[in-house]
Amino acid sequence: MNFLKTTLLAVPVTLVLSGCGDWNKNPVPESKTSTGEAFDLDTLRKHSKDVITHGQDKPREITNTVIVEKPVVVVKEESTIDQKFIVITPDAQMTFNEGQEGVFKVYARVLVPGVQISLTAKNLPEGATLTASQAEKDLYLLKWNPALYTVSSNENMKTFNVKLVAEITSVSSQQNADKLKGLVREREVNLFLFKNQEAPSELKVDGLAAEVAQGQEIPFSVTVKVPGIDGRSAQKPRLVISYDGVSYTTGNDFLELDGSRHVVADKNKKDPEYLGDSKWKFSLVFDTKNISVQPQLAKDGSFMVNANGLRVRLSFKAYSPNSLSTPETLSKLKIRFASQEPTTPPAAGQATTGAQ
Repeated sequence: MNFLKTTLLAVPVTLVLSGCGDWNKNPVPESKTSTGEAFDLDTLRKHSKDVITHGQDKPREITNTVIVEKPVVVVKEESTIDQKFIVITPDAQMTFNEGQEGVFKVYARVLVPGVQISLTAKNLPEGATLTASQAEKDLYLLKWNPALYTVSSNENMKTFNVKLVAEITSVSSQQNADKLKGLVREREVNLFLFKNQEAPSELKVDGLAAEVAQGQEIPFSVTVKVPGIDGRSAQKPRLVISYDGVSYTTGNDFLELDGSRHVVADKNKKDPEYLGDSKWKFSLVFDTKNISVQPQLAKDGSFMVNANGLRVRLSFKAYSPNSLSTPETLSKLKIRFASQEPTTPPAAGQATTGAQ
């Protein structure tokens, strides 16, 4: 700091002393630069002015040239008529059952006037067909009656992939003929096949009369339709014979007892017999010879000693291998006693009157 003050004071003194000499004398003696170039006060002033005017050296600017490629717009001319003008519309879900015919709709339309198309199907399962409807334009019907056992025994469902193909068959306008030539539209659909889910039906009891005599073995049969299986099936339908427990019917003075206890299988035909067309036959025997007959009871539970027979009821119900069943079929019959006396004598205090 003291050095700075000394310097500042020395400058005016120097200037004063310099002014005392000749007016044109250069106060700075001529010198030379490191390169040998002579310079004086004017040169210094000029250099100082250049520094003040231009300042210090500016940083160098490095310019990177970036080449930007402009996107090339390619205009592709789209045909005025293509596959979008052919529309194939099948039913939402095509589900079939073994042994049952199913019919589903498929519409195939073309949105260009004067153009005709046809629809065919590839990879259809055996027996399935696709035909044009005679009643409605642009409608095709996919029909199939799947054979039994098409689905493996260890599966419940099988899927078939089918390809629907629409092709141009005729064009009325020559202008569109070239554009439509060879135009094809395809669409894939799935057909779902299940094992038959139809319950057994048409159960019928044959040979069991409304009245039978005590002491006989009366053969009879039960037939039933069981869709989904035939004689090749490893699993057979089964028949359940039971007593529904409804012993009293309004208006009667007697009870209806269990008749199922008298039904046994035919010894010669213990297994059900396949008759064709999904129908099965069970051979049975109504036995009042080897199975004792109960006495008739009045509606209050007392013995009806003068009854000449016993009223019984029994129900039949058939089941398919997939556990679907028929409704119960009720049979009522009278077992006529071999004698006018009941099979069991009445106990003391029980009624001894009543008739059937």
